[in-house]
Amino acid sequence: MAEKRSANGPPANGNSAGGNAYTIDLNTFSQRLQALYTHWRQHKDEMWGSADALAIATPPPSEDLRYLKSSALNIWLLGQKKATLLEVVKRSAKESVGVDVVMHVKGKIDDGSVQMDAVFRAIHSQVKPDGGSAPIVGHIAREAPEGKLLEMWDDKVKNSGLQLSDMTNGLSDLFSVKDKNEITCVKKAAYLTACAMKNFVVPKVEKVIDEEKKVTHSSLMDDTEKAILDPVKIGVKLKAENVDICYPPIFQSGGNFDLRPSASSNDEYLYYDSASVIICAIGSRYNSYCSNIARTYLIDANTAQSRAYEVLLKAHEAAILALKPGNMVSAVYQAVLAVVERDAPELVANLTKSAGTGIGLEFRESGLSLNAKNDRVLKAGMIFNVSIGFQNLQTGTSNPKSQIFSLLLADTVIVTDNGRDVATSVSSKAVKDVAYSFNEDEEEEEQPKVKSESNVKDTLFTKATLRSDNGELSKEELRKQHQAELARQKNEETARRLAGVGSGTGDGRTTVRSASELIAYNSVNELPPPRDMMIQVDQKNEAILLPIYGSMVPFHVATVKTVSSQQDTNRNCYIRIIFNVPGTPFTPHDTKLLEKSGGYLLEGGFISLQGP
Repeated sequence: MAEKRSANGPPANGNSAGGNAYTIDLNTFSQRLQALYTHWRQHKDEMWGSADALAIATPPPSEDLRYLKSSALNIWLLGQKKATLLEVVKRSAKESVGVDVVMHVKGKIDDGSVQMDAVFRAIHSQVKPDGGSAPIVGHIAREAPEGKLLEMWDDKVKNSGLQLSDMTNGLSDLFSVKDKNEITCVKKAAYLTACAMKNFVVPKVEKVIDEEKKVTHSSLMDDTEKAILDPVKIGVKLKAENVDICYPPIFQSGGNFDLRPSASSNDEYLYYDSASVIICAIGSRYNSYCSNIARTYLIDANTAQSRAYEVLLKAHEAAILALKPGNMVSAVYQAVLAVVERDAPELVANLTKSAGTGIGLEFRESGLSLNAKNDRVLKAGMIFNVSIGFQNLQTGTSNPKSQIFSLLLADTVIVTDNGRDVATSVSSKAVKDVAYSFNEDEEEEEQPKVKSESNVKDTLFTKATLRSDNGELSKEELRKQHQAELARQKNEETARRLAGVGSGTGDGRTTVRSASELIAYNSVNELPPPRDMMIQVDQKNEAILLPIYGSMVPFHVATVKTVSSQQDTNRNCYIRIIFNVPGTPFTPHDTKLLEKSGGYLLEGGFISLQGP
């Protein structure tokens, strides 16, 4: 996976170009060097190609987003891609594994040929005990040389008379189990990824749909990448110089879907009409360690879409539960397949052929593919991108943009001693959080008897109405009427609750809300990302946020008694909000609430200089 980075992104190694001189953690270097030599000695024949020497040619840093085992090894050992600081690790290498570090420095005017010949002489000196065959050199077979220097090295290796063997499997197994520091890096990356989805992508897409804007997939990709590269703006306290994207964020809708990790966001507009599907996938890195998440959002889903998503959700959860030490890697995909065959056998043909891959310094770790044939054993410390989907399903509609749909779910999961830890769980994938219903012509709930009869005749404008039956009004006017109607219904429902009328029974019984029911947010971390200093409504958490003394202060909607607005001749809009407080008429009497609260706000007034 190689993608061109935007010009304003951080360097590909996740570190700032400037800053203080780089320092190597010698303890980590020593421990990992020991692990490398121990693994090489113990698994020399089956994983390291019986190699007597290892030759790793690392290309220079690039602005491309790519994942190479040679670069991963340098980061794993030294903490960065450029192996330019080996001088400081000579003593540590000698003490930990008993090897001498010899540096061959190439001058600016040299082509490197002399230094390479010196390396080959050192390798040839390692004669095998039988005295006959030449030493075997392990190399990374699938990495093509880049640049004149590495091309020369590649030619010299092939013409050196040395035996070559592929050591890719050895490196893959070495990287598969992460230590404590690596797991911490992945957790931080996963938290950033999940918060980007929850705090930026979801509100962004919801706003586009609510305001019926035309926004391209590629523009959403650009905005999301900027949000990831500036973590503070999405509520994540990580330094920007330590983070990067794993790949350009992926947004897909309108019937064109590609579930491969190499998919890209095209220049088509986001499609969100009835029976549409929106797939969002993002990945971020912290100190070069990767994480990934993917979510599918359903817009006015029909029965086929809802059922398929519910099956996919069950299968995804089954895959995660199968990730525990001692299980075979193949058990993960078998768990997915079992759910689909049981609940929707007709969808087996549309199921992805694997349930994801290992993830770490590389976005896709070879050897840890979650497919039906992988017989490796799961171990604590392994980390996986658990990703499954259904490709090219049929909705049964005639609209070409919604005839075909796909579904995708992905989470970053850490295998622990006792099971597993879903590192991206901050972003919900529950049906109630991903299925949106904007089609207001569905049957409404039976309203309480206190509602006046005149309300039955009120007009409710749906999306279909907005686009066909009222051609004499502009689309913007109809949208405003529709929003006003929804706001009126919401206010009436709030008024009924405040008056003590149950909303679901219709029997007129009075109820009293307890203090615990008036909590919109359990902590400040749950507040939505701040926008401008203006009144905001959080419908999901039943809260209204008011700008007071430079801060956004939340109030539960049940505390609001009335809201009124007035506009003067200068188009200044005055908004007055009166709250329910103890002692005023029609206030619910809750003694626990009165004892718990320390003060009350009776009234707030606001002015908008730009008009309503």
